[in-house]
Amino acid sequence: MRIHPLKALPRRPALMFAGIAPLVVIATLIAFTLQSRAEAARATRARPLPTPLYGLTVDDVGNVSQIAQAIRRLPRRPTTRVVFDLGEPAQYYAPAVGTLQPISYLMGELLDSSDEQHISADAYSGRVRSYLAELGGKIDVWEIGNEVNGNWLGPYPDVEAKLVAAYDAVARAHRRTALTLYYNLGCGNGSSELDPLTFSRRFVPARVRSGLNFVLLSYYEQQCGGIRPSVAAWRSYFMKLHALYPRAQLGFGEIGLTDPASGATQGYAAGMIQYYYGLGIRLPYYAGGYFWWYCAEDCVPYSSSPLFGVLQGAFSAEAGALRNR
Repeated sequence: MRIHPLKALPRRPALMFAGIAPLVVIATLIAFTLQSRAEAARATRARPLPTPLYGLTVDDVGNVSQIAQAIRRLPRRPTTRVVFDLGEPAQYYAPAVGTLQPISYLMGELLDSSDEQHISADAYSGRVRSYLAELGGKIDVWEIGNEVNGNWLGPYPDVEAKLVAAYDAVARAHRRTALTLYYNLGCGNGSSELDPLTFSRRFVPARVRSGLNFVLLSYYEQQCGGIRPSVAAWRSYFMKLHALYPRAQLGFGEIGLTDPASGATQGYAAGMIQYYYGLGIRLPYYAGGYFWWYCAEDCVPYSSSPLFGVLQGAFSAEAGALRNR
């Protein structure tokens, strides 16, 4: 809150001005300062966010009423990751956020990796500020960068500039931050695509690495030759990530198929959901998540979607797998 200049005091006798008026000025300044601090505290106070995270992703809010009906029937309160499309202003998402916020924790994906090359660093910084101004009080976690080490995002220095600008804006607003890295071990796009650890060392400044609240991995088996790493392999990798991000909670920020599930891929999708949400990665800083990408398409309407029941079971499995981790 900007403190307005005090109005000029009326002229008084010298003795009175030397004694009482300064006390009035000091008291007024103290009152303004306390009011300013109280308002800042109210504006930035975040509701508690428990872990593990029970995640799902919504890439389309056109059916938000059906999404809300499904969320109410999940066994755990989810963290719903809402993808903010590049072409939409923050106001477009305000009604959906207002519907989902009372029944779900919310993660806002500020820019999907597929849109990274379609916006400049300056424009992205402005986008972040506008979203914070419109939705800041209702989003529990802000995803400042998505799959940032993927080589389809463009030159890495440009990616760094955008994620740093977004981090700074969200951190200044005293909101939680998340960064999603693309897990590509054994299936990356050649030497031009860095793995998550190498990218983090080179293009995520130390001050950002030490300040992030969540660092998450995106993994798509279909884009990685069907490789399904073991629990031990994932645990080992998260331990390496922890060395770079010592203060962050770690987990998965995105899993799924390359397309919404169909009759031919429904069984594969169900098996993938069950496997990842059920991972027993017992590390004190492991937060789960997973955030199945096509929930808006695969899990609603809840009464007829075959994968909604799978997701219900997966949430219960995650709770059991990560109990007392």
